[in-house]
Amino acid sequence: MDYIKRTIEDTLQKSLSNRKAIFILGPRQVGKTTLLNRLMEICSKENSLYYDLGLQSDLEVFSDSLENILARFRFDKKSKAGKTFVFIDEVQNVSDFSHKIKALVDHHSNEFKLVLTGSSSVLIRRQFSESLAGRKEEHILYPLNFSEFCLFKGEEKTAGLLDQGYSHEEHYPLHLYPGKMKNLLAEYMVYGGYPEVVLLNNADAKADLLDELVSSTVIKDIRHLFRIEKIEQFNKLVKYLAINTGKEINLQSIFRTIELHYETVLSYLMVLEASFIISKITPFYTNKTKEMVKMPKVYMIDMGIRNKLVNNLNPPESREDKGELFENLVFLNLLHKKDALTEIKYWKTKFQQEVDFVVNRNQAITAYEAKFGKDRNNHFTAFSRAYPKAQCRIVRYDYQYKEDELPAYF
Repeated sequence: MDYIKRTIEDTLQKSLSNRKAIFILGPRQVGKTTLLNRLMEICSKENSLYYDLGLQSDLEVFSDSLENILARFRFDKKSKAGKTFVFIDEVQNVSDFSHKIKALVDHHSNEFKLVLTGSSSVLIRRQFSESLAGRKEEHILYPLNFSEFCLFKGEEKTAGLLDQGYSHEEHYPLHLYPGKMKNLLAEYMVYGGYPEVVLLNNADAKADLLDELVSSTVIKDIRHLFRIEKIEQFNKLVKYLAINTGKEINLQSIFRTIELHYETVLSYLMVLEASFIISKITPFYTNKTKEMVKMPKVYMIDMGIRNKLVNNLNPPESREDKGELFENLVFLNLLHKKDALTEIKYWKTKFQQEVDFVVNRNQAITAYEAKFGKDRNNHFTAFSRAYPKAQCRIVRYDYQYKEDELPAYF
């Protein structure tokens, strides 16, 4: 099939011209290798080298001395003129490559530009003994965002409008097609954004592939890479988090339910977050010390994976957990737009007043409430009293234009 452009591609193209090593991180099977091949085309195959560290023969190259690595690069490169772009897949498989990357960036960046992928940020940092501060850029390739999902479904015009940025006005073009937008959102909420899953048209085939992704990627690979010992409890923890999407995670409750020690729970949560299976958010306080002692909420990075873990691939409207599912969708929309200046939090008072999401971007605060149905009950009044300069918006699945509401595809 033809290559379908990912949103991150433009950012990566701009980074190809600087001297830093580029790290593209993300879960397995989200298209990192496909993206590397695309970047190789942009740089030209004549100026590109590719190594897959999942292959023993390529892994041995990077386990050698720096001098021998350079000699191999110079032997393998096709063009004698200009810079050679070196694309390295699954870099977490090589032990302590950091000092070699540092030397290549510091002393050979005019000759070679490094572009590397990895499926776990914490595993790479654990494998790398030396800091690469100032010598690398990190970019995360998540499962498809909603705009990319539309593009993969052949909805080029819809994806184009979403990429232009939402204009909150009554006659915005996508408001004219509420049925189509709800159908696209419903499929995205049920089956998620793994590219291979999205491209399948058969529901049974989608379910089978999600089952394979859960067993091979979420369970088997992570257990193997991190040498998880308490396998049964780890599997229970992953399912527990999927069931409790969007709820506060009480570590003591996990300890009682799954029989894992407090420190082990913390360790496994870190592994799942670093492997891009879950994402945690903490409460919003102006007092940062309070945030650290409060319970986090957990969301899944892909809703198809989440739904397969809870064994429910039914349409959203017929589900008891449709509110949690929609809240996870809103979180992912915010996550995919997040930059280095942005924090995503939630807000809750001792009187149980709660706002689903508080986005703090460089001290500009916006609060969001996710609403699957038509009710307008919210805690914005209490939140606005506490933060009078904040903007407050309801995000609606069943959307009709209102001044203070946004559609789910905002």
